[in-house]
Amino acid sequence: MPIITGIVPSPDKPGHVVILVDGVAFATVPEASAAGLAPGQDSPAAGAEPPRKAAAGEQKTYERALRLLSFRARSARELEKRLIEKGEPPEHVATAIARLSANGLLDDARFAEAKARSGIVGKPRSRRRIEQDLARKGVARDVAEAAIRRVMADEGTDELAVAERAARKKLRSLSGLDPREQRQKLYAFLARQGYAPDVARRALRAVLHAPPPEDEGA
Repeated sequence: MPIITGIVPSPDKPGHVVILVDGVAFATVPEASAAGLAPGQDSPAAGAEPPRKAAAGEQKTYERALRLLSFRARSARELEKRLIEKGEPPEHVATAIARLSANGLLDDARFAEAKARSGIVGKPRSRRRIEQDLARKGVARDVAEAAIRRVMADEGTDELAVAERAARKKLRSLSGLDPREQRQKLYAFLARQGYAPDVARRALRAVLHAPPPEDEGA
């Protein structure tokens, strides 16, 4: 049975890894798509119908799906929609989605967690904005909410702390305004970003009445 023998950084695609099966490159995928895989596991092809026996059309759709995933991680619904847009038969798409999910290369929970982490640890985004973004990509609401909770727990943060970071970042572009106008524009900014009114008000109090942390003021 084919075994994953290595997962190495892609030499020509930043943020991607190459999955090696029995010492041979099997697929290049985004790091997030390979998060659940490890050397020693059965390969993503294990247990699947061998390509030489699979219907040619199904195999073609599967390979196209792999190529799409090599560009960036996608949700199952997003990948399904893209494949159909490219003219792949729906029944072949369904088979490809099922194979990729069984192989661990397509996982909405892992995809949602990566997106949530980007919006919480990276560029600060509200819980509502992250949920809306994931919903547009076809991720179920409960999956999105669970991903956000996991990331916030892992990072020891909450919505207020993320809102404060967003407000501090925006405040740098408002330094020439008087305090009243700063407050008005900051509140409007946070509201547009999807923060609840009480969270926006608390973030404003914290940001406007306290100096920025040393690492942000550097």
